[in-house]
Amino acid sequence: MKTAAIALIVLIIASSVHIGEPMTVLIVSPVEGTVRLGETLNVKIIVIPNKPIKGIKLELHFDPSLFYPVVIREGEIFQESKASFASIIEYDKVTITGFFDDDQRVTSRGVFAYVTLIANSTNFGTSVLGLSNVEATGLDGEELPFITVDGRIRVIPTSFVTTHGSYPSIPGIHEGTITPSVTITNISRLFTYSCPGTCGHSEEITLWNDTWNITARRDKSESDWHVIEFPHSFSLIANHTYHYSIRTGSYPLIIHRHTFTNSYGTINCTSFRDVNGNVYDDWIPAIKLEG
Repeated sequence: MKTAAIALIVLIIASSVHIGEPMTVLIVSPVEGTVRLGETLNVKIIVIPNKPIKGIKLELHFDPSLFYPVVIREGEIFQESKASFASIIEYDKVTITGFFDDDQRVTSRGVFAYVTLIANSTNFGTSVLGLSNVEATGLDGEELPFITVDGRIRVIPTSFVTTHGSYPSIPGIHEGTITPSVTITNISRLFTYSCPGTCGHSEEITLWNDTWNITARRDKSESDWHVIEFPHSFSLIANHTYHYSIRTGSYPLIIHRHTFTNSYGTINCTSFRDVNGNVYDDWIPAIKLEG
């Protein structure tokens, strides 16, 4: 958990004892974090009671374009034999209820529920994991005052992807720059999109900046000619600019623009020299740098 998140929780808990009466605190953990596309996120809903709690009901909301829930498990504070625990999964939220059937109660900090979310495999961005419609009840059924701490989780991409491109196309050497809008980690290969009915591919790629470079060539023994494996994995850092030189064979799909920007970042063409010696400044190869 980041220092800023810890400071926020401490501030909220401290303030809860200075606003007239003790407050129960409900925290979504992690408060801050990142996951990659398609990865699993394990969320805890933590309860810090300031009065004995008989029951809790709440909703955990999330951005359904970024996450979908798969599993909800009861936390330790409602695992007693005379406790009831139930959950409902919906499109953009989960509803969770726990209460005791007898005179048992929650009196110390613990986990109310564990929620497993999976990051969408195509969209990325930031989602608030927000608590709403919270009901905390005491021993006599009275409503207990509470405050909540929501989470913020950033879904980051696993690749840098251009659009698929179009004709015309011809083999040659592409040079330009790539500036990702988000940090992309563990990149291990280049995929080149080909024109329909052709074997469009890349033969060699070099990426570099002022302090770093990497080169990879197509292994002709591999059956998938679209892919070039890098000698080791690497990261492209958000808002940093990297130069590229890509030598293509056959007929890859081409983005016929000098500069192309999408949600992954910006790629531009410094020059393209085709196999006939013609030079252009608006031929960007349609590629995917992926982990």
